[in-house]
Amino acid sequence: MIVSLARSGRRERIAEVMSKHGVDFSFVDAIDAQRFKSSEFARLYDDSAARARYGRSLTQGEVACFLSHRQLWQRVLSDGRSMIVLEDDALLDPAFFTKVLIWREDTLARMGDIVLLGQSKLSRSREAREYLYEPLKRSSRIDGMRIGTPFKQWTSGAVGYWISPRGATLALAHTEGPVRALLDDWPWHRDDGGMVIRELRPYVVWEAFESLASDLEGERSRLTPTSGRWRDCLLEPVRVGRLIVRWAVVAAICIAESASSGGDQKGGAR
Repeated sequence: MIVSLARSGRRERIAEVMSKHGVDFSFVDAIDAQRFKSSEFARLYDDSAARARYGRSLTQGEVACFLSHRQLWQRVLSDGRSMIVLEDDALLDPAFFTKVLIWREDTLARMGDIVLLGQSKLSRSREAREYLYEPLKRSSRIDGMRIGTPFKQWTSGAVGYWISPRGATLALAHTEGPVRALLDDWPWHRDDGGMVIRELRPYVVWEAFESLASDLEGERSRLTPTSGRWRDCLLEPVRVGRLIVRWAVVAAICIAESASSGGDQKGGAR
């Protein structure tokens, strides 16, 4: 399913890509924030809860985005089948078509309720740095790729993800009522909704943020305080230290799992 505003003008590009690869797909009209009436928006959105979590209000676009994806979760629940959800500015790697689309539903369901296939606002030129600084703690291999748990889950976008019927059930249950958080607040979905959220590495879905303007970003930037470049420079030593610790943990987990596997094999041979 591809979530898209009817007025976005983006459908032709991604439709051409999907058709070229012979993929069955359909567009779902996203809810248009520009059509909200004040009374309707007040009913659909809990500003106090959002401000308590983020220190700011959500934009009408962010609320509309959440409601649009919630419609898709309802469809997953109704159909009883998993779904890959894409936004209309998604850029798709070849592995998306040759691997991800043919993976068995039950195989992915054993790994998680949601599998994030990409990250918003990440350029391909920074891909290697992202994998270095944000390794997966634990992961399972599938078709030469890995699906696992990152050290830190954060609001990394919803440009592309797989969701299971169980994931849709949990997501709908804990987000019932007025919108009170960001759609892509994955820690919130994990902690409040009890959802198991994994990530795919390497990513196969990217956001075309460098070439396509976003209605959401212009609105959001007016409500979000900016951080200076000097702050990023000061934090770099902290990031490097954290990187070393994280990879040490990954190595320790791998060693422990190898030792456990070896012990099981010896025990089975007796």
